Amino acid sequence: MDGFWKTLGSRGWMRGRASLGRKYLRESSSNETGSAGKGNDGGADWTEHVAMVGGRQSLLVAAWYRGVSLRMQTMGQMMVQYQRRSKAGGNYTEDDYGMNGRLNYLLQVRPNPLMTASQMMEQIEFHKIFYGNAYVYLEKDEGGMLQAMWLCSSGHYNMGGDSYWLTYQTPRGLMSVEAPREDVLHFKNVFLYDDMVTGMPVIRYAMKSLQIAGTADQQALHDMAKGGRYKLLVREDAPQALAYGASAAGRADQQELRQLTEELGEDWMSKDAVFANNIADVKIISQTAADLKLLETRGYQVTEIARLLGVPKPMMMDDSNSSYKTPEAATQEFLLRTISPLIREMEDEYNSKLLGAEDFGKRRIHICEKALRRLDPTAQANLFKTYLETGAYTVNEIRGEMDMPSVEDGDKNYISTNLAELGSEKLSGKSKSDGGKDSRIEQETVTTSPWMGAAVIQQHTGREYGMEADENGTRTEGAVIQRHTGREKTGEKREGGEG
Repeated sequence: MDGFWKTLGSRGWMRGRASLGRKYLRESSSNETGSAGKGNDGGADWTEHVAMVGGRQSLLVAAWYRGVSLRMQTMGQMMVQYQRRSKAGGNYTEDDYGMNGRLNYLLQVRPNPLMTASQMMEQIEFHKIFYGNAYVYLEKDEGGMLQAMWLCSSGHYNMGGDSYWLTYQTPRGLMSVEAPREDVLHFKNVFLYDDMVTGMPVIRYAMKSLQIAGTADQQALHDMAKGGRYKLLVREDAPQALAYGASAAGRADQQELRQLTEELGEDWMSKDAVFANNIADVKIISQTAADLKLLETRGYQVTEIARLLGVPKPMMMDDSNSSYKTPEAATQEFLLRTISPLIREMEDEYNSKLLGAEDFGKRRIHICEKALRRLDPTAQANLFKTYLETGAYTVNEIRGEMDMPSVEDGDKNYISTNLAELGSEKLSGKSKSDGGKDSRIEQETVTTSPWMGAAVIQQHTGREYGMEADENGTRTEGAVIQRHTGREKTGEKREGGEG
């Protein structure tokens, strides 16, 4: 029996170690409780039993992993383009001529021998979330032409020299360089430190939520592993000296009791069975996993982490309280509220470092989001339909976007005839083909009501035409409709509104 209790008492359920997270937790608990590293009861150092999930270890929390990967992969689908304003139409188009083609190759395909363009975009977002900053070194030749773009593993801005100290990996090994500010793309997180240059990492503000999530995960795992057993307090009866003894004996017992309390506080967090001198009775001092509902309350993790990363819950594989329209709405919200600001911030940095003031209004670096619609056929079809009807795209341009061959006469632009320029012949109702005859289409307003004996069709001419209706206003006969030809036609309308 002694071996059984010894085995229970030797089992520790939380032994996470992470110096940075531990330091943060001690500082946080000190500010909240007034006693560094201890709970409100001034007992054991409970921080020793909190799961430390800082840095890459935080990806062990499923919701955090999902949210971070969503942001990374979404940004990885973006295509960075160097564009030039066309002299013919005045629009920005991709410029792939001469050395500009080399620039677009670096931006869109392979910025350096170790990384593709999509991987670089993903890792830039990762660095912003975990480190607050992402540094990309622009390697140039003696003539100032861009040769490669290197994502740096570490970097620091030297305000005195207006330069950056950077470290990056190459096929030749680890390289270090001091680069001028104009040769470094510095992507910062939205919050900055007091120097207004260095960004703060997202994980800094997510630490407490991640620790709660990690601790709950480990507690659930521990309780599931031991079958949901209780923690026990094994104690003896209170000594008589505490109730009836002399003052000296009482003081001695109080000191012993204080020491015993500290020991119990330490054993409480790490042992399943807590001993207090000789055994007299046993008291349950915990709840099982079922009582704590640890598995049910893990939804807290998804909500908090989704809020921190700006990712809607349906995109985190949480379909609770969702409808058939929720995923589509969540995706649109994610792109509008989270991804769009990130794109604008990156475009500003690209334009300020790769182009000069003399290029403003003539050239630009644009991040294209077309790839996001590639696997949404409904949204893609509706967009192409709008482009075609407004004359923005030709048939062959749309077919090119869909990787289909061109067709004859497919380079013509079409526009819907429902629209016309103010003052045009179409609005005046006259055209050259009919010799100036008025062919205006007169609008009709049909008003029916269950309590009205007739329905009235009022034309733009101001004339009224009677139309008989039954008591429910659903059967009408002798409805006279004046068409755009100017002739009058009579149509029968049957029950149910069918003509």
